Amino acid sequence: MVGTREPAVNGTSNQPGARPSRGLAVVGLSLSALGVIALLGAAFLVFGAGFQLAPPVSFGKVMTVEVSRGDHAVYVTPNDHWSDISCTGDLDGEEFALRPEMTQQGLLLPERWDAQGSFAADTSGVLRISCDGPVPDGRFTVGPVVSIVNLVGALAAGVSALPLLAGGLVLLGIARRRTRV
Repeated sequence: MVGTREPAVNGTSNQPGARPSRGLAVVGLSLSALGVIALLGAAFLVFGAGFQLAPPVSFGKVMTVEVSRGDHAVYVTPNDHWSDISCTGDLDGEEFALRPEMTQQGLLLPERWDAQGSFAADTSGVLRISCDGPVPDGRFTVGPVVSIVNLVGALAAGVSALPLLAGGLVLLGIARRRTRV
């Protein structure tokens, strides 16, 4: 017969010059999914720590919180008096020193916090800490450490996500156009 097409078999056309589109769609979906996962990972690295903070306490009051083994950070209300704020306390009755970290970053979500310093806990235990300084309505909290390394990792994940998403969407568009022809 002249002018008729043969039916497609297994997602491919029997016409000369026709190319399979199902494979492109699968690759496009896979790349897009990897891009979304990379973007979510980057967002978690940048914003996740802010959602893992202890409930904030006003300057001058004592916060009591359980901490796990590892590094932890103290965050304070954003201010210009970093060197005038002091934080003291104990971990399971043993006094600890807050170390200033030049690579530690402040938090942006769900609320903005400035990094004050960090400490390491050799074992899990109960932390009793108090911060004070010349900051009106100042508050402090304890949470995970966010460093420049975290931000570089987030940037790398975000940068790798963009070409994955773009490539996946292009392949999906090509596959869609081929199925219409």
